[in-house]
Amino acid sequence: MAEILKESEGSPIRSGFFNRDAFKKKSRMIKVLESGVAGLYYNVDLESQEGRTLLDSLTPGTELMLLRDTDNEHDRWAISVYTMDKTKIGYMTKYKNETIARLMDEGKVFHAYVDEKRQIPDDPVTYRRTIAPTEGFEVCFSVYMED
Repeated sequence: MAEILKESEGSPIRSGFFNRDAFKKKSRMIKVLESGVAGLYYNVDLESQEGRTLLDSLTPGTELMLLRDTDNEHDRWAISVYTMDKTKIGYMTKYKNETIARLMDEGKVFHAYVDEKRQIPDDPVTYRRTIAPTEGFEVCFSVYMED
């Protein structure tokens, strides 16, 4: 009995396995924005076979990269949109990018995924409220922030 007590000295009283990793904060993804790619026609030649193939490969669920474009002379909050193989397809529209750009500058991590194509709303009031003038609807995407 004395041997058992000596072996248990310094160990916790409770028995069983305590997994510290189970109590670490789990990251989650928060959807923050839906948008269409702006400037698609300037970055991808949609008339070429290569451009059409690229567009066809952007199916719903395809991951996109968002990179801060701090050297952009036209928009100080510019965020470039790339495919995962580093092909630039355009920008996040300048009417929706400032908050995300500020958060990116502070170190927040964002992920983007291609959505289904959206239909343009018939109601002109809804259209003006939800759609930026520079958005294209060939490639729609959702932006998620890691929390």
